[in-house]
Amino acid sequence: MSLKTAICKEDVLVMRTGCVAAVLTVMLGCEVVAQTVEEGRAPLIDGQLQDVKRELSSLDRTPDGRIAVMQGRATARTIKLRLEHILGSNAPSGVAVVVRDAANNEVVRYTAGKLAEERYVWTPEIKGRSALVEVTESTTAGAEFRVLIAAIASHVPPSKPTLNIVRDFDLENIEYIRANQPEIFVASRPVAKISFVSSKGPAACTGFMVSDDRMLTNYHCIGSDAICKSADVIFGFNKSDSPLGDEMQKCLRLVDKDEDLDAALIEVAGSPGKRWGSLALSDAIPILKEPAVVVQHPAGFPKFVSRIDCVVSTMPAEGVKVGEESDFGHSCDTMDGSSGSPVLRRADLKVMGLHHWGFVDHGGKWSAENRAVQIHFVKKRFGL
Repeated sequence: MSLKTAICKEDVLVMRTGCVAAVLTVMLGCEVVAQTVEEGRAPLIDGQLQDVKRELSSLDRTPDGRIAVMQGRATARTIKLRLEHILGSNAPSGVAVVVRDAANNEVVRYTAGKLAEERYVWTPEIKGRSALVEVTESTTAGAEFRVLIAAIASHVPPSKPTLNIVRDFDLENIEYIRANQPEIFVASRPVAKISFVSSKGPAACTGFMVSDDRMLTNYHCIGSDAICKSADVIFGFNKSDSPLGDEMQKCLRLVDKDEDLDAALIEVAGSPGKRWGSLALSDAIPILKEPAVVVQHPAGFPKFVSRIDCVVSTMPAEGVKVGEESDFGHSCDTMDGSSGSPVLRRADLKVMGLHHWGFVDHGGKWSAENRAVQIHFVKKRFGL
């Protein structure tokens, strides 16, 4: 089967193969059509970046000079703002930048000193398409603090997400898994959506906890500290009407990376592994035809699981580095945004692979097979 994309509409994802219609309830609905994609190893670009250049000052006595309502794209499910310190590193301690959502709930508060130290920040994800930014008024004469609202990243559900589907469409909603495969549901808890801003715009991938505060994902997702600084890690995003999930934490730093293995180890704030658990990494070498499970956030949607017709299909396989057989092929259904997902052994639900490569539509073997990095290479490289 060649690489496909989904044209999304209404509230059902539909794939038609002959007279078969597989229906997947997600945020949007999609009718599958063919698409040529040159590179199957890239994060999902799920929105647009707007330059806004709005300045606010703590010394301005008018609301318009200290308060701004920022609007993202009309179809945005969430937005985040880039705030840049431009003046006032010695502002009084009472001066702060406060960001609220459309319901006037405080999302985040940055002291003037903290923002001056950071120089710029990406706010956490904000539900909806609008946010209010206020610089609290300074009561000290001459101690001005000035901030620039430089950009808005609008996360918009993709209109044409790529489907890397082998045979029938077999992705299953996590709520179905909760009810029917409780052991897989428990194993899915450490898996989270990663929402960040890439050089091409707002983007999304998947990652999974391997300790209380460390997460594995792909290098092509989080490949630098600058991208990490923009990233939110969203746990418990199981329903489309709750895009911020049950817990959201910031990516603190890129701990280690390996471009050849397409792997990145990041530190996540708040030690979420204490609440959501972590996945064990298998020492076993993947076996051809071995049953597998992939837990993922396909197309940036809520959590889904691939387990039907999901097996190791090629072992070993060439990875990113030419001549190095660091990968294996698998037949588990994925989409853009599934990058960084764990491929679990069905026998014990330990991680045997780090999914990173969808179909490449140039004919030949890899036009109908996904690829994952053998986790024992990642485990050894990062000392996990």
